[in-house]
Amino acid sequence: MEETVKNHGAHPAMRMSKSSSSGSTDEHVHFSAEQLPEHESEIVVRRDSADKVSVHLGFLQINHFYDVTFTIKDDLGEDVNYEPLGNLHLKIKKVMPSEDGEGHDLVLDLLAHKEKLMREQILITSEVDPEKSLIIVVHARVLGKGKGTPSLKSGIHCTGINAEEESENSDWQGFD
Repeated sequence: MEETVKNHGAHPAMRMSKSSSSGSTDEHVHFSAEQLPEHESEIVVRRDSADKVSVHLGFLQINHFYDVTFTIKDDLGEDVNYEPLGNLHLKIKKVMPSEDGEGHDLVLDLLAHKEKLMREQILITSEVDPEKSLIIVVHARVLGKGKGTPSLKSGIHCTGINAEEESENSDWQGFD
């Protein structure tokens, strides 16, 4: 038997139900078909404006390094420039024209350096026309230490842990 429960403050496309089979009550969340693409295992790339793209990575873990691979649609031409040291926590490892010729495939090196919402950005510029550029804003939700292990989306691979930050040991000897 399934009974629909009001979801106060929840998204209108979501409904909760209580199942009472075998005497126990389990609560389940059900998403409508329109919402399912938001819960897929792919990196979400959205065009915000003519010169800005948002890349949503989902959940990551604090003090972990990640390789992030995705494709963007752009009109910058085959060759692009970027500042190799433009961002302390997000670096471009590789940029190459996409197979369809309508954009670029990017490989980024990312350090999830702060808990909760993380937002980092980088800039790529057309080599042929330096007036043409694209701001890439990378969004992630970062889980703190002991908050669980996230399931990574396709195109994201953990490459290491920042051991300096993970250590609870300190060189500080205290006051004499």
